[in-house]
Amino acid sequence: MKSKGSYISSFIVTLLLVFSLLASIGCLTAKKFATADNLIKLTEQKNLSSVVNKELEKYFTEKYADTGIPAEIYMKNISDEYLKMTISGEIRYGFAVLNGENVKMHEGIPANTDLEKSITEYYENYADETDYEIKDENDPYYQKLAKSKNEAFKVIEEYCDVYKLNALENHGILKKVKPIYVKLPTLSITCLGASAFLALLLLVCNFKRLKDALYWLGTAFLCSGIFGLIPCLYLLKSNYFAAFSIKQAQIFTAYTTAMETFTQAFMKSSIILIAAAVLFYIIFSICSAFSAKSEDKAADKTDEKKTESAEK
Repeated sequence: MKSKGSYISSFIVTLLLVFSLLASIGCLTAKKFATADNLIKLTEQKNLSSVVNKELEKYFTEKYADTGIPAEIYMKNISDEYLKMTISGEIRYGFAVLNGENVKMHEGIPANTDLEKSITEYYENYADETDYEIKDENDPYYQKLAKSKNEAFKVIEEYCDVYKLNALENHGILKKVKPIYVKLPTLSITCLGASAFLALLLLVCNFKRLKDALYWLGTAFLCSGIFGLIPCLYLLKSNYFAAFSIKQAQIFTAYTTAMETFTQAFMKSSIILIAAAVLFYIIFSICSAFSAKSEDKAADKTDEKKTESAEK
């Protein structure tokens, strides 16, 4: 750091390294977090199938005035396991689209023959009670029956799409996100490579005093760690995500849990950077101490030689 040119170049490279480190942990965290398996795991941890079950019961109860079909006709055949399977299917389909897989048009949710049978039996009983005579296969009765079944499954699918991936696909948003998502591995490697190159450049900038490179590396890691840690602490401590205005409970829980989990993961990565910075500073201090002792010994020897020369 004695050379002015070395100081300025080290400062510039350190500044660039701060941003490349932040980009690296951002890409790596996103790459590791944003997978179908991880999001499915979060829905299971939060027991979202149970939340969806309650929301569906509320919906069908409120719709009773319009459809005339009691909520129990639907709900007695909608188990948590069925909802869990449907939620997982919606997530996996959305990520298949994001990954650029050759998936066909969304084929809907898993079959539920018990639910279909329950709705059919209700219509049959209703027809018997009201003495309604079904004339033929073109009778409006069958149209209403089919409509009731389709609407029931459509509602179930909508409520099980807890991350709204299907809705995002229909609006073309997944298509716009896909180019970035599929490049996450490449972006991660690029950012890590840039960080490694900049770290090596710091060694070059301080080739006459290599221990100073440790100081600059520690500074870069410390700054990037702090810049990543402070926003995460604010978001988590202020419970920022809880202020989101999302009406459906399962969607609110899914998104807030996902964002909190991602923030926690990014915060842990930031803490690792800070820990690495402390390690660099410790090594720098030890090297500086040894360097100072060596310089003192060299100075003492020089003084001794000068004294001997003077005596002669």
